[in-house]
Amino acid sequence: MKLDELEKAIPSVILKRGQAYRLDDRIAELEEVEEGDYRAEVEGSELYIVEVRIGAEGEIEFSSCDCPFAMEAICKHQAAVMLEIRDRLPAPASSGKGRSRQPKKSLADRLAALSKEQLVGLLSEYAKEFREVKSRLELFFMNAEGTVDEKQLIKLIRGYVKRYSERDGFVPYRHVPRAVEGARIVLEKARAALDQGNALPSIRISFCALRELTDLIHSCDDSDGIVGGLAEDGLELVGEAVEEIAPSLTASERRDLLRSILRETELPLLSDWLLDLLRISLQLVNDEETRAIWEASAGKLEAEYGDSYSASFFAREMAPMKYDLVRRFDGEARGAEFLRENMEVPEIREKAIREAIESSLYEEALRLAREGEDEDARRGYPGLVDRWRKLRLEVYRLTGERQLQRELTEEFAVSGDYSYYEELKGLYSPEEWPEVYARVLTAQEQGGGWRAQAMYVRLLVEEKEHDKLLEYVEISPGRIVPYYKELVGPYPEETYRLFERHIEAEAADASNRKQYKQVCKIVKELLKAGGRETAERIVSGLRRTYSKRPAMLEELDKLGL
Repeated sequence: MKLDELEKAIPSVILKRGQAYRLDDRIAELEEVEEGDYRAEVEGSELYIVEVRIGAEGEIEFSSCDCPFAMEAICKHQAAVMLEIRDRLPAPASSGKGRSRQPKKSLADRLAALSKEQLVGLLSEYAKEFREVKSRLELFFMNAEGTVDEKQLIKLIRGYVKRYSERDGFVPYRHVPRAVEGARIVLEKARAALDQGNALPSIRISFCALRELTDLIHSCDDSDGIVGGLAEDGLELVGEAVEEIAPSLTASERRDLLRSILRETELPLLSDWLLDLLRISLQLVNDEETRAIWEASAGKLEAEYGDSYSASFFAREMAPMKYDLVRRFDGEARGAEFLRENMEVPEIREKAIREAIESSLYEEALRLAREGEDEDARRGYPGLVDRWRKLRLEVYRLTGERQLQRELTEEFAVSGDYSYYEELKGLYSPEEWPEVYARVLTAQEQGGGWRAQAMYVRLLVEEKEHDKLLEYVEISPGRIVPYYKELVGPYPEETYRLFERHIEAEAADASNRKQYKQVCKIVKELLKAGGRETAERIVSGLRRTYSKRPAMLEELDKLGL
């Protein structure tokens, strides 16, 4: 389909709707990101993203929209954008061979050609018309060494959130990356302030972004963790700033900053964020007064969680922080007593084991590790059981208990951890290894866990176990694509046969152009494997079987077979 053939190629009802969208200024933004590649935002019931690629002869090589209708056909949003692109491009050349494309200057080149007066006028005009531009410019000129204008920061963040929110204020999944752009800009400002040695302004700017992100995470679909990730970046910035500035603060300044940080814990933050703030603020506790301030806030938070599961999690995470304070202010003896009293907390047990190891009290470390294994095995916590076993293995390494080290390392290797497989290999001589290797491989083949299976296949590839690898792939022909390079040499015919089974199964399940393209992608892999004759036969069969699917035939034609 070409741009000058839209009226023939697109159903008239869709074309009319697209034209109406265009005339109604529904195309919020249209940009040629690279030569021939266009990206647009179209306002419908939501804000949809349209991408179109135009070839040198004016042909539409690719088009997509993230609206539901576009999965099966060209939608009104794509039609609107195609019409707009056609209108913007130069008229067709007299030869009739498409639209001539003039070399396009970059935006930076165009701006560089403007005079100072023109740039000032342009920026002033856009700042009046677009709130985000004004906020961005004011943020740029904000003096990090002076007063932080929190109102301006909030305005910038909320401007982006409001733009990409629905009428009820909720930000849907697809718009979250753009809705957080204001917060991202503000955190960049916080980073710049810290890099310039202005730690306190950096903390204030970071907290401003964190407060807004806290509101946003409760009113958006953050399935990809974008909002949460930005908030963690902000917390990391605060931690760096506190670490940098803490040694130079007076006692009064330290107390003020500690109270300032702890006030943020009164917000409806996620428990992980609250705990991060408590850990960060712990850097500012250096006397009984600051200790009392910190413990009061921590105790208040613990009380707010009540008897819920979250309370148990919060208490476990708090225990190491409390231990740090007890040991610093109450001495080693009280610290040891605290460990004994709180051994049911995994983080405390691990601290006790590691302190025993550091003091060369290996029997004590083993006793604590075995106790942990027994208790957590009874409670059904396999992750914690492995945690204590790994600490036990550390002790065996230090004490030279070679046979015990071998046994435990083999167990971890069989479970699918490749680093332990390499360690295990180093614990045996070349003469002893084949028997151990065969035992590990058999155990993994029969184990069934996904990690063990992943490592099993990795070993088959690395150790060139082609017979076993072929058996593994034959169970599910779809596995042929990642492993054909290992199999095509020793087993070319079997490899091509597996490709054929895989392609035919994928074609049978395909029902739209995206899936047809996937089928052709697998055929291309078969060609790379040297199976041209097989590929030609498969494609010929697909043409006959799916002769009434024009989209499938079009994609097959592109293969040139």
